[in-house]
Amino acid sequence: MKSSLFLVFSILFLSSCSIGEFLSGPGLPGPDRKSPAESAELYYKLLKWKYFDKAAALVDVEKRNQYEDFVSRNEDNLNITAYEVKEVVFSEDGTESVVKINVKYYKYPSVSEETVILEDKWVLRDKNWYISSDFEKEIFE
Repeated sequence: MKSSLFLVFSILFLSSCSIGEFLSGPGLPGPDRKSPAESAELYYKLLKWKYFDKAAALVDVEKRNQYEDFVSRNEDNLNITAYEVKEVVFSEDGTESVVKINVKYYKYPSVSEETVILEDKWVLRDKNWYISSDFEKEIFE
């Protein structure tokens, strides 16, 4: 009996730890992300699960208004089904990067899945990476 209770509590504890890591990021409690690929992974994971408010913490301040417009247009219609970081290219000084990411999605009322390769610009500010794209590609319209 004691061992089964221990097992149940262990599973609950471990699952709560992984959920906490899932929702952490800059501007959110949690560790710094050391690369734009890690930031992009978190950003698209948050979009996939429709945590638009948490994903906003990963958006460059200069692009926040465009992001908010994107969210208001798409929060009920955009459904990301899969994503994969394909490539990261850094600027010479290492403070900017372009992250190529393959995104599968559909937008209501359509249920046909589309695939797009996005080239997101990311900028390094205060040891964290922030997306600085224009939110104007077909997935964002």
